[in-house]
Amino acid sequence: MANDKRFTFKFLGILMEAINFTPKELRKTMWTAALILLLLIFAWRLPEIISAIK
Repeated sequence: MANDKRFTFKFLGILMEAINFTPKELRKTMWTAALILLLLIFAWRLPEIISAIK
């Protein structure tokens, strides 16, 4: 049973490490998500934009 407990604590440590974001990393992740969203919207609207230019 001691081995099981050690595994649980190790898993908890990995989980805490994954959750532990610095504000700098969070900001970078949010900007990345925003850029991806912007690119998707642009790609979706591209046919309309092209037809408006013609």
